[in-house]
Amino acid sequence: MYKKISNIAEREFIENELGIKYKFPRLYTPSSVIDGTQEATLSIITMDNPDHILYAIWGLLPDNYEGEWSDFQKALDTLNVPKENLNSKGIFKEPYYKRRCLIIVTGFFIYHLHNGTLYPYYVYLDDKKPFYIAGIYNILDDGFITCSMLMTKTSGVVNKIQNLSSTMPIFVPNNLSDVWLNSKTDMDEIDYILNLPNKLKLRAHPIAKEFFKNDISYESMLEPVYYEGIPLV
Repeated sequence: MYKKISNIAEREFIENELGIKYKFPRLYTPSSVIDGTQEATLSIITMDNPDHILYAIWGLLPDNYEGEWSDFQKALDTLNVPKENLNSKGIFKEPYYKRRCLIIVTGFFIYHLHNGTLYPYYVYLDDKKPFYIAGIYNILDDGFITCSMLMTKTSGVVNKIQNLSSTMPIFVPNNLSDVWLNSKTDMDEIDYILNLPNKLKLRAHPIAKEFFKNDISYESMLEPVYYEGIPLV
């Protein structure tokens, strides 16, 4: 499961790079580690409002749900959804067809287990720019948005390092973002995007274990930490 991501870019940089403005710009705060287990907020672009960047709680809830976010996550962890589950019965199918979103990040975290010790890695674009992860969302009766990241099989640099899971986020190229968010797009085209091989130029390196306490700065995340016996790419 992917439970921590990063979005450290300044608001103006995100808006300039992606060509879209935040609807509520003063609410945005860069964060080195966004912890999904703590009812975290993500920056997203939705099918309902593709002209603005909005905020969503990470962890999809049914649109008619009235209980606590944490209670639902104990019953069903919805931070991530494997693409194979999108057409199955349950709460994911309708959002997949009607409420797709783009989740804005500058990086995410993976893990390598070696000799009984867990080592965190930071994965990010070679040019350190923000990029899109495919997502789905619901809008609750009170107006809050909740969302999930979509997952596929590991490939590339993630596959070389990660040995606790065989999944990774699905990335949406900038040139296909409008297609992903368009309600008129044929689902065969959406399925094509879901199954595109990753062409992002990703980098990854081990980082300090202060990460496990959410106590690590972005500057230190960009500095590799070398441990004996673990992969370096």
